[in-house]
Amino acid sequence: MPPAKKKDQESRDDQGKDDFFSPESNRRAIEKFEAELAAAHAQEERRRKIPKEALAKGRTTPIAVRFDEFTLKRLRVLAARRNTGYQTLLKEFVVERLYEEEKREGLID
Repeated sequence: MPPAKKKDQESRDDQGKDDFFSPESNRRAIEKFEAELAAAHAQEERRRKIPKEALAKGRTTPIAVRFDEFTLKRLRVLAARRNTGYQTLLKEFVVERLYEEEKREGLID
Protein backbone atom coordinates (compact mmCIF):
# COMPACT_ATOMS: atom_id res chain seq x y z
CA MET A 1 0.00 0.00 0.00
CA PRO A 2 1.41 3.44 -0.89
CA PRO A 3 2.50 5.49 2.16
CA ALA A 4 -0.17 8.17 1.56
CA LYS A 5 -3.01 5.62 1.49
CA LYS A 6 -1.60 3.79 4.50
CA LYS A 7 -1.42 7.01 6.52
CA ASP A 8 -4.97 7.94 5.49
CA GLN A 9 -6.24 4.46 6.54
CA GLU A 10 -4.46 4.72 9.92
CA SER A 11 -5.99 8.15 10.42
CA ARG A 12 -9.50 6.76 9.78
CA ASP A 13 -8.84 3.83 12.13
CA ASP A 14 -7.71 6.19 14.89
CA GLN A 15 -10.75 8.38 14.32
CA GLY A 16 -13.06 5.37 14.78
CA LYS A 17 -11.32 4.57 18.07
CA ASP A 18 -11.70 8.18 19.19
CA ASP A 19 -15.42 8.11 18.39
CA PHE A 20 -15.86 4.99 20.52
CA PHE A 21 -14.24 6.65 23.55
CA SER A 22 -15.56 10.14 22.95
CA PRO A 23 -17.44 11.97 25.72
CA GLU A 24 -20.54 12.02 23.49
CA SER A 25 -20.41 8.26 23.04
CA ASN A 26 -19.97 7.76 26.78
CA ARG A 27 -22.86 10.11 27.53
CA ARG A 28 -25.17 8.19 25.18
CA ALA A 29 -24.15 4.87 26.74
CA ILE A 30 -24.77 6.22 30.24
CA GLU A 31 -28.17 7.63 29.24
CA LYS A 32 -29.17 4.29 27.69
CA PHE A 33 -28.07 2.39 30.79
CA GLU A 34 -29.91 4.79 33.11
CA ALA A 35 -33.09 4.51 31.01
CA GLU A 36 -32.96 0.70 31.12
CA LEU A 37 -32.32 0.81 34.88
CA ALA A 38 -35.26 3.20 35.41
CA ALA A 39 -37.54 0.94 33.34
CA ALA A 40 -36.50 -2.10 35.37
CA HIS A 41 -37.10 -0.18 38.60
CA ALA A 42 -40.54 0.96 37.43
CA GLN A 43 -41.46 -2.61 36.51
CA GLU A 44 -40.32 -3.83 39.93
CA GLU A 45 -42.43 -1.14 41.62
CA ARG A 46 -45.51 -2.27 39.64
CA ARG A 47 -44.86 -5.86 40.68
CA ARG A 48 -44.71 -4.88 44.35
CA LYS A 49 -48.21 -3.43 44.13
CA ILE A 50 -49.69 -6.68 42.83
CA PRO A 51 -51.18 -8.84 45.59
CA LYS A 52 -48.99 -11.79 46.54
CA GLU A 53 -51.84 -14.22 45.78
CA ALA A 54 -51.71 -13.16 42.14
CA LEU A 55 -48.05 -14.10 41.90
CA ALA A 56 -48.37 -17.31 43.94
CA LYS A 57 -46.59 -20.28 42.49
CA GLY A 58 -48.42 -23.54 42.39
CA ARG A 59 -50.57 -25.55 40.08
CA THR A 60 -51.27 -23.91 36.81
CA THR A 61 -53.71 -24.88 34.12
CA PRO A 62 -52.31 -25.20 30.63
CA ILE A 63 -54.19 -23.25 27.98
CA ALA A 64 -53.68 -22.59 24.30
CA VAL A 65 -53.32 -19.00 23.12
CA ARG A 66 -52.63 -18.13 19.51
CA PHE A 67 -50.40 -15.22 18.51
CA ASP A 68 -49.28 -13.98 15.15
CA GLU A 69 -45.58 -14.53 14.39
CA PHE A 70 -44.71 -10.84 14.75
CA THR A 71 -46.18 -10.59 18.26
CA LEU A 72 -44.61 -13.86 19.35
CA LYS A 73 -41.20 -12.74 18.07
CA ARG A 74 -41.50 -9.44 19.95
CA LEU A 75 -42.42 -11.30 23.13
CA ARG A 76 -39.47 -13.69 22.78
CA VAL A 77 -37.01 -10.86 22.12
CA LEU A 78 -38.21 -8.92 25.16
CA ALA A 79 -38.09 -12.04 27.33
CA ALA A 80 -34.53 -12.76 26.19
CA ARG A 81 -33.49 -9.21 27.08
CA ARG A 82 -34.93 -9.75 30.56
CA ASN A 83 -33.36 -13.20 30.91
CA THR A 84 -36.67 -14.96 31.40
CA GLY A 85 -38.85 -17.32 29.43
CA TYR A 86 -41.39 -15.87 27.04
CA GLN A 87 -44.24 -17.80 28.66
CA THR A 88 -43.22 -16.51 32.09
CA LEU A 89 -43.12 -12.97 30.75
CA LEU A 90 -46.54 -13.43 29.14
CA LYS A 91 -47.99 -14.59 32.47
CA GLU A 92 -46.47 -11.56 34.22
CA PHE A 93 -48.03 -9.26 31.63
CA VAL A 94 -51.45 -10.85 32.11
CA VAL A 95 -51.25 -10.64 35.91
CA GLU A 96 -50.11 -7.00 35.80
CA ARG A 97 -52.89 -6.02 33.40
CA LEU A 98 -55.53 -7.86 35.41
CA TYR A 99 -54.42 -5.99 38.50
CA GLU A 100 -54.62 -2.63 36.72
CA GLU A 101 -58.06 -3.39 35.29
CA GLU A 102 -59.42 -4.66 38.64
CA LYS A 103 -58.08 -1.52 40.31
CA ARG A 104 -59.67 0.69 37.65
CA GLU A 105 -63.02 -1.09 38.06
CA GLY A 106 -62.88 -0.63 41.83
CA LEU A 107 -62.74 -4.37 42.50
CA ILE A 108 -59.60 -3.97 44.62
CA ASP A 109 -57.99 -1.07 46.52
